Amino acid sequence: MKTNCKIGFMSFLMIASVLIIFLTVPEKVEADGQCIGRCGMIFDCATACIRMGYQSGQCVGWENPNQCCCDH
Repeated sequence: MKTNCKIGFMSFLMIASVLIIFLTVPEKVEADGQCIGRCGMIFDCATACIRMGYQSGQCVGWENPNQCCCDH
C-alpha cells in the first residue's frame, strides 16, 4: 500500500512539473545572434560563423525559416 502511494505521489509531481514547464516557457524562442544568410546558400553555417568571428552557428527558423544564424 505504501509503495502505491509513493508511486502515485511521484506521478503527480512529474505531471505537475511538466505542466509548470509548459506554462512558463514562451511559445517560441528566437536565436540571439546575427543571421548571415539563407541556409541553402551557406551549406555549413557553423564553419561560416566561426570564420566570421562568432563562436558557433546553426540553421534556424521561426518567422523566417532556413536562416543561418551565428551565436556570440
